[in-house]
Amino acid sequence: MQYRKICLLICLLAVCAATALAQQSSKPKRPVKNPPQYPNIIDLDNKDAKPEAKKPANADNAEAQQAASVQVQADALTKAFTIIAEELKSLSQEVKALNVRQQLEIEFLRMNRVEQRIATYENSLRPIRERIAALEAEDQTLQQLMTRESLLAQTANIGTFNRDATMAQIRYQHEARLNQVRAEVERLRGLEASQVQSLEIYQKLSDEIEKKIQQAEDKLRQFETSKAPTTEQTAKPESNQPNSHQEK
Repeated sequence: MQYRKICLLICLLAVCAATALAQQSSKPKRPVKNPPQYPNIIDLDNKDAKPEAKKPANADNAEAQQAASVQVQADALTKAFTIIAEELKSLSQEVKALNVRQQLEIEFLRMNRVEQRIATYENSLRPIRERIAALEAEDQTLQQLMTRESLLAQTANIGTFNRDATMAQIRYQHEARLNQVRAEVERLRGLEASQVQSLEIYQKLSDEIEKKIQQAEDKLRQFETSKAPTTEQTAKPESNQPNSHQEK
C-alpha cells in the first residue's frame, strides 16, 4: 500500500511538471519595449520612420491579468511541489519504520529460539551435574573404606583364616569401583564442558539479539518523535477554525 502511494505521488509530480512546461510554451510573446537602435544609426535623419501605433488600454490590462494568473499558477505549483515533497518524506519514514518493525519481529523470533536452546542445555546440564556430585560423594566414601581401620572393621565379623588376604581382597574391590567412578566422573566432566561451551555461545547470541532489539526500539521511538511535530501542526489549523457559534 505504501509503494502505491509513492507511485501515485510520482505520477502527480510528473503531471504537474508537464502542465507547467505546457503553460510556459503556450505563453504569447510580449512586444519588445526597447527595439534595437540600428535603423536610427543608419538613417540619421529618420526619414523612413513610420509613426508608432498606439497601444490600446485593454492590451495593458490583458497583460497584467495574464501576468497575475501566471503568478497565481506558479504559487499553486510551488505549493503542490512542497506538499508532495512532505508526503514523500513522510512515506519514506513510514517505509523505514515498517522495515524496522519487520526486523524487530525477526529478532523476537530469534530470541525465542535461542531461549529455547538455552533452556534445553540448562535442563541437560542439571542431571549431569547431579550425577557428578553423587559420584564424587561415592569417591570420598570409597577412599574412606579403603583405610586400614575401615578394612579391619569390615572384616571384623567375617570368619577367615587370613585376615590380611581378606582385607586385600576387599581393598581391591573398592579400588576397582573407585577407578570406575573416576572414569565416569571424567567422562561427565567432558560432557559438562561441551554443554557449558554451547550454552555460553547461545547466551552471547542472546545478548547480541537483545542489543539489536534495543536499537530497533530506539529507532522506532525516534520515528514516533519525528512524527509528533507534524501531528501537532496538522491539529493547530483545526483548532483555529471558528465553530458554528462564532460564525453566527
